[in-house]
Amino acid sequence: MLTACIVFIPGAAGNLLARSLSLDPTTVPYGKAQSAEDRLLEYNNWNNKDWVSSEVGLEIPYMQGIGDFFTHETDEQKLVHRLHPDQFIDGKQNLWTGSYQWQHTIFIEPDDIDTIKKLASTKRTDIDHLAFMNKEIEMYNSLKSGATHTVNFSDLLSYNAFSNAVEKICSLIDVVYYEDYVEQIWNKWYKESVQLVRLPK
Repeated sequence: MLTACIVFIPGAAGNLLARSLSLDPTTVPYGKAQSAEDRLLEYNNWNNKDWVSSEVGLEIPYMQGIGDFFTHETDEQKLVHRLHPDQFIDGKQNLWTGSYQWQHTIFIEPDDIDTIKKLASTKRTDIDHLAFMNKEIEMYNSLKSGATHTVNFSDLLSYNAFSNAVEKICSLIDVVYYEDYVEQIWNKWYKESVQLVRLPK
């Protein structure tokens, strides 16, 4: 089922939030692992020396051309997706066009653009995110009135604020909150991120 879609501009930690919300085996996995324990092992792969490889392999299968999106509309597994604004607009026009819509849309508010731009450019060196950043922000702003829940990007940089947000969203979308696993994922993400970008405290 189309449980939740995270909408975020590149660099705003959408993958971090998506992985933390999709540890529960009732959700569609990013990757091959099924149990929460195995998902932790697969998800907690952040690597400052090769960030690209820590992200490109972990994807919802239809995004890699495997299977179809429409199966998620009626499937019992909960889809907790994450999309950039341009991808969300494309999906709205071409994928979830009928009676099946997202139950929740979670927007990551880009309240620290400078840090977001640094993260986008240093992590995903395979994509020139900065060339499209202004357009992504414009599209984000055109969509955010439809958000059912918003979390500030700056809150994702503090473990306490991040874990509180994840716990609240897990309750909202009815998935298990794995506190210890979420902490491990955040710690690894933060430790590897600060090797690339000086993050505000």
